[in-house]
Amino acid sequence: MIVTLKVRRFRGGESYVQEYRVDVRDLRTTVLDLLIKVKDNLDGSLAFRYACRMGLCGACTVKINGRPRLACATKLVDLGTDTIVVEPVADRVVKDLVVDG
Repeated sequence: MIVTLKVRRFRGGESYVQEYRVDVRDLRTTVLDLLIKVKDNLDGSLAFRYACRMGLCGACTVKINGRPRLACATKLVDLGTDTIVVEPVADRVVKDLVVDG
């Protein structure tokens, strides 16, 4: 299945949406896994935070399709769509999905 990932990015005070098309074989894949796949294979400049990957620390919290969620705990199958919009969860953006505070 091809998933369209739209990421709101922030660079030098400018905001824009970048779109990635990613081949996903397992719908139990998490949004965090998808972001890591993009960073490792498509765009090494994509910035986001994560730590525990178990839904405990909150470092990977982003807005997913308009709702604040943990990227590590949000599975593609639970979203019910093949288009996923990811945005930073706070207004004080450092870079891309990385926020201050």
